[in-house]
Amino acid sequence: MQTATVETSKSKVVKTACGMCYIGCGVNVRLEDGVVAGIEGNPDNPQNRGMMCAKGKAGFMNLYNPNRVKVPLKRTNPNKGIDVDPGWQEISWEEAIDTIVANLERIRNTPKQLWVQAWEVVGDGMFWLSSFGSAFGSCHVNVASSPTCGKVVHPVEFFSGGGFHQQPDLHYAQFCMLVGTQFGVAARSSMNHHMLDMAEARARGMKLVVVDPVGGYAAAKANEWIPIRPGTDGAMALSMLHVLLNELHIYDKEFLKNKTNAPYLVGADGRYLRDAASNEPLIYDAADGRAKAHNDPSLSDPAITGSYEAQGKPGRPSFELLREHVAKYTPEQTEKITTIPAATVRRLAKEFGEAARIGETITIDGVEVPYRPVCVDWARGTQGHKHGFHNCWLLKLLNIVVGSVNVPGGILSTGASGKFPHHWWPEGGVDGMLEHGGQIMPIAHPKAFPGRTPTKPVRMDVGELFPLAAHYHTLLPITVENPSAFGLREQDCIEVLLHAPVNSMLGAFGDLKKVEKLYQSLKFMAGFAVEINENNLFDDIILPFPSALERYDFMPGMGAYMIAPCGQDDFYWHVRQPVVELPPGMRHPQDILQEIADRLGILPDLYRLLNHTYAVKAEYELKPGKRYPVAEVVDRMTRSWFGNDRGLKWFQENGVIRHPRSVEEAYIGPFLDARIPVYLEHFLQRGEELKKVIGQLGLEWDFSDYTPMFEWQLSPSHKALQKGEYDLLAVHFKLPFVYGAYGNENPWINELCERTNAYNILLNETVGKAKGLRDGDEVWLESPVAKAKAVVKLTQCIHPETVGVGGHFGHWAPGMPIAKGKGVSFNSLLPTDLDHIDMISTALDHCVEVKIYKRSENAAGPTAKLHAV
Repeated sequence: MQTATVETSKSKVVKTACGMCYIGCGVNVRLEDGVVAGIEGNPDNPQNRGMMCAKGKAGFMNLYNPNRVKVPLKRTNPNKGIDVDPGWQEISWEEAIDTIVANLERIRNTPKQLWVQAWEVVGDGMFWLSSFGSAFGSCHVNVASSPTCGKVVHPVEFFSGGGFHQQPDLHYAQFCMLVGTQFGVAARSSMNHHMLDMAEARARGMKLVVVDPVGGYAAAKANEWIPIRPGTDGAMALSMLHVLLNELHIYDKEFLKNKTNAPYLVGADGRYLRDAASNEPLIYDAADGRAKAHNDPSLSDPAITGSYEAQGKPGRPSFELLREHVAKYTPEQTEKITTIPAATVRRLAKEFGEAARIGETITIDGVEVPYRPVCVDWARGTQGHKHGFHNCWLLKLLNIVVGSVNVPGGILSTGASGKFPHHWWPEGGVDGMLEHGGQIMPIAHPKAFPGRTPTKPVRMDVGELFPLAAHYHTLLPITVENPSAFGLREQDCIEVLLHAPVNSMLGAFGDLKKVEKLYQSLKFMAGFAVEINENNLFDDIILPFPSALERYDFMPGMGAYMIAPCGQDDFYWHVRQPVVELPPGMRHPQDILQEIADRLGILPDLYRLLNHTYAVKAEYELKPGKRYPVAEVVDRMTRSWFGNDRGLKWFQENGVIRHPRSVEEAYIGPFLDARIPVYLEHFLQRGEELKKVIGQLGLEWDFSDYTPMFEWQLSPSHKALQKGEYDLLAVHFKLPFVYGAYGNENPWINELCERTNAYNILLNETVGKAKGLRDGDEVWLESPVAKAKAVVKLTQCIHPETVGVGGHFGHWAPGMPIAKGKGVSFNSLLPTDLDHIDMISTALDHCVEVKIYKRSENAAGPTAKLHAV
């Protein structure tokens, strides 16, 4: 199929999608004599509205990277290790695929011995790889890479908002608090789109408050930056909830009564009181003075405070329990935890509560809906801690108690609903609670409500022991040390890994020595590569991966379907088409996976899963018995979704399709037929079930997070500082020009990093001078598991107990000569064991105790840039 273009006598422009991060902005790529000469944003695309970030502008440098992998490679050195030369040798495609097929055939009768790491930021590869793993029969298929990102926000959002992620509604918000995130400024979903929304919101008077240990890009744009001790966000939230509920008595009573489980009666054991006949949770109806099932049509005035008797048992509404619980966390108490002054917390709570404008409505396009122009937003920074689930959940509760969920000005749920090109919508389930989040693609996502029944593990990632988690790969370096301790047998252990072109070695785990042992335990590794990174150094076979300017993708980024701009911004869809031809001999990954599947005899199952994943209508489905060129696959999908007249050729010529969203689609809160929680009653049952399984295994386990309401606890890093061996807490922060990107080896991005001191670590100026350090000093940054060479940047824009490590650096792979030896790999500093795992979400604790000292103080230090301690 020909690539459609806009041409002149000297140049042509191709409409496609950027591939420098997982969003996939719409771009127009200009070619001169077949060479990419520039990339501009597509002004017709609602995703980025003609704007681009530095990553996207630099994208074609990746295309012309002289160190790109363009042919299959095989390892000739049987030894594997962090500093071991694989001895690469170029091979034919036939030999590469023969080798992969032979190793998969070897484990065909034990398919769970295959591990598929499917996450890739460019496009369809994630869905093809994950479908391939499932067609093979493996349970070890993960479509997430980070040990923190998405661990909490997605499962929480599905049961409290209905979508995949959350976003502040910058169109109507008047007060926005960002906690541990740089949304709308330097990171997160649809960044180019939201940067303009954030600027316009601030210009019209919205107050932006940033609570973060690092005074970074978001703090620079805020009305107020509030430094906080790392990992204590939940304590601040508990205190704000206390002020709102018990001191100011600001909360949305009508919303809590009718749209949450705030009125559900809870007995002395912490469980709902239930109707004897239906087993549904009971509510006390103040209108006629008796308890009724939550779904009783006669229910008219649910009580959310007080004490009542139902079916002979005493009970109190869950909201009453919440009020009582948070009363223990006064601002004076939490000041000792967070270092935020009590007066500041009270003021923030008051400003937040008053800005919510409880009781007000707004009419949009003739539809009257609640108006709550206030929101708290959080993301990876809050998730990445021991007890991270509750750390985040408490912040979500701030939005819930004032009713600012999925209404104008509040916190919105991304990708939750739509009517075009087909209908998808969140739905209620168990106990009348929101259970089934809406997704445009019918892909099952593990949920934190109602969760799963724990069982003895048969999975190497022991997902069975984390019944409320969304994904579990963070456990693999822990379980591989002693599989039998988790009840795993030899046949349960993973032997083969197939992976996308991401750098899981540095990005998906922590302690490098443990990741090294994990990879050494495997009998065969194969994966795709853009350039040979640290992960590829353990591969037996490397397959070249096309750049985004050489690819076809129906799904060119998550920005279109899971984390698209919220509110009344138009729904949009675009596809990725090649700007230039593949280098001679290179192949599209979809073609390769079809061939491997065909030779394994699983091609029909691969097609069946792909047809389901992409919601392909029957007449356009991929049929067994043939292999499809990737252009035809994309053409079938576009015509299935948008009609025969809008196939691949239409998108190549027009770039993007857009469709207006109704008020009902944009603000689903008032139209949602389900309740959202303020009380996590189901945590009790899952915890009790898990205790039985853990008891049978004889493991030591922390069950303290299996509670409906969280009691504040210190994390391991806080305890380590109390012991005195370490004196600082290291945290990670994002940079807008390297965030979520194939950018470390890009020379333009490298120049930006060097000019902005992005490779340096941040240390409070006062603290640094007390240690005898000066700006630009070379230092050791040492954690319990590793130490790294670093250059220190002294600044007042960081909490005095904190070291800030930005970006995703610290490379040593020979295939990345530009990035080699620059910056610090933050994840490599992180201890990896059960004591540093959030026992609900499996997030790895990203708050680590460290010490800093001049390199000259330990001249006999490691020769590598990062070394085990």
